[in-house]
Amino acid sequence: MTQEKNENRMSVFLKLIVRGIRHLFLHNGWLKLLAVIIAVILWAGLISQDENVTREKVFQNVPVTVIGSDTLRRNNYIVTSDIEELLSNINVTAAVPQLQYDTAESGAYNLRVDLSRIRSAGEQKLNILYSKNATYGEVISVSPSSITVDVDEYKTRQVLPVTADYKGDKPDGWWISNLTIEPDKISVSGPKQLVTSISRPRIYVDYESIEWKEGTYQNEEKLVFFDNAGEPLDSSLFEISSSFGSDFDSIFYSATILPVQSYLAAESIKITGYPEEGYEIKGAPRFTPETISVAAPSGVLDQLNELPVEPVNVNGLTDTKVFEVKIQKPSSDAVLSNDTILVTVEVGPVETEK
Repeated sequence: MTQEKNENRMSVFLKLIVRGIRHLFLHNGWLKLLAVIIAVILWAGLISQDENVTREKVFQNVPVTVIGSDTLRRNNYIVTSDIEELLSNINVTAAVPQLQYDTAESGAYNLRVDLSRIRSAGEQKLNILYSKNATYGEVISVSPSSITVDVDEYKTRQVLPVTADYKGDKPDGWWISNLTIEPDKISVSGPKQLVTSISRPRIYVDYESIEWKEGTYQNEEKLVFFDNAGEPLDSSLFEISSSFGSDFDSIFYSATILPVQSYLAAESIKITGYPEEGYEIKGAPRFTPETISVAAPSGVLDQLNELPVEPVNVNGLTDTKVFEVKIQKPSSDAVLSNDTILVTVEVGPVETEK
């Protein structure tokens, strides 16, 4: 209404000026023309100071504040849409007083959406609210004037066990063991549809990110979540807590790294004794597995020339036999690729030349 009134005033004023100029030219009233020019200048100055005279100003990509999040959470709801993306292209047209036109900024109109108005799950329309500013005028329009968001119930699942797996290629010559994680149990809160579908939270220890040197290795890995079908879940809306604290997305882990050395079973297991008279060993014994890897402190491996095993005694054998040989650990913290070796000794009658 103010804009229309201003336009009418301007139209009347211009008509008067045109009529006055025509009269002055017809009667050669140059002094009067000069007076009119001075009057116009004075009028323009007065208009620029008049707060009732406004101009439309367009603001693009106006930031919008999201309020009411705490109330929404207390009501057990959560917005699952990307609300920042939905509010990333908001334009505002405002009627700004002429005097303040150059200094007016979009923040003066306090654009906001209020999540506390949400009362149910599903698609919800949120109007973009704004305020009139005593200095910079009022908003004429907002585009878009509202956004539509998806809302789900807010749910918490307690005490979910966390598991750890390895990924990548482990370099030769090293072993990692005694993996412990903290916390090993977590609680997850978030959209009901996602939280109820969690099958297992886990971390993946990436071999390629490990600093491979003997000793205790500590690091952290980001939690990932899977559903019952083994498909990954979007965890960006999850809030994770445990007895160690809350609002985290990574799990601390600790492991022992040891050097590895391999040993041939044939070089470590001795065959003693003799088969029954008239029988003999046919060919070389067979070992399964043929090689054993031992992970242990380097000081232990330096002194370990062969596997600590008992010999295989074939005394009195008249037929092929498979022996199970136990491997003793060279130290309490040693790790063996296998703790037994199967030794097959083929025995048969002595063949005589005819």
